[in-house]
Amino acid sequence: MRSRVCALVEAAGIPGRNPLLPPLAAILARDDIELVTWDPTGGFPLPRTGAPDADLYLVKGDDPAVLTAAGCLADGGARLLNSFEATAAATDKGRTLARLARAGIPVPATEVAADARGVGALLAAGPRFVKPVRGAHGHGARLLEAGAAAPAEGGPWLVQEPIAGDGRDHKVYGVGGRTAVRRMRFTPGVVDAAREPVADPDPRLSRWAVAAAEACGLVCFGADFIVGPGGPVLVDLNAFPGYRGVEAGPAWVAEAVRAALPPRQGGVGEGP
Repeated sequence: MRSRVCALVEAAGIPGRNPLLPPLAAILARDDIELVTWDPTGGFPLPRTGAPDADLYLVKGDDPAVLTAAGCLADGGARLLNSFEATAAATDKGRTLARLARAGIPVPATEVAADARGVGALLAAGPRFVKPVRGAHGHGARLLEAGAAAPAEGGPWLVQEPIAGDGRDHKVYGVGGRTAVRRMRFTPGVVDAAREPVADPDPRLSRWAVAAAEACGLVCFGADFIVGPGGPVLVDLNAFPGYRGVEAGPAWVAEAVRAALPPRQGGVGEGP
């Protein structure tokens, strides 16, 4: 029986938002594996969600609706890559930083502020980089100078000591132990900025990225580093990135999908 994989996505109608999926679908089709997509952000019924029946689900978004749908699927016995527990934990950037620090991976000195008053108190000590505890694509992230006005709304916030760099992030895309390093200029809210390969990257980038993914239970991952005077510092870890600019990314993900699929004897999703 033909296997089926379903990718849970957000912003399905935005061209170029999920660049991994077309080449991944083509690779999987060669092995008689069908890839379909479903965007839960348009709403769905509980408890069964109405997601397409599939043997394996890929959680390709961190919108709350996507995570709720993924959790419902996992609770019903569906198989996910990455696991729901690892995906959901990665959306809490504070918890993720704490895990990485305990694993000995260099991360920024960070405090959590519940609201604007807490952010303002921390800004009294000097400039700080501020971003939401639960954020995506850099939305809400900003460098605030000492004494600057704190964010008027939102929270809780991560308040971090700035890291001197050249204004570019080193992004490590990985699947298991395979990695590729790309470099891009950080622009909050921009998800499709140009990425360039890095010639002879610092070997610590890939080593620490893989260690971070293992500490957080992720098979598919993206790790963002700033390379400062003291070396690379991991500033963000994401579950299931788009692998933009990584030609081998779809093949790596396809291999992980094949490994995670059950024997071909019927679906393990919700059923018709």
